Amino acid sequence: GRAAACYFLLECEGEVVAQLMITYEWSDWRASNIWWIQSVYVRPEHRRKGHFRALYGAVRQAAREAGAAGLRLYADVANARAHAAYEVLGMRSHYKVYEDMFTSY
Repeated sequence: GRAAACYFLLECEGEVVAQLMITYEWSDWRASNIWWIQSVYVRPEHRRKGHFRALYGAVRQAAREAGAAGLRLYADVANARAHAAYEVLGMRSHYKVYEDMFTSY
């Protein structure tokens, strides 16, 4: 079976400078998996250099080759910088996420 999640890492000169995690959600509407992008992190000194764009491109290609229905992620409503970064890559949303969390963190 497939692992519950996998990581994509971006290295520069042998050092990991950016990462993201993929988890999978089965879509009965599409009869295939949706790949969820989570745990996005780019080291502060490496931001605004196209590293997330590179990771996203690699993930997008891998998802298409695997037969995934598409990619999704969520971002805090106040994180305008993240929204802009995702939108410039062509991502869009017509969903609103609702939650009932049992922790305060």
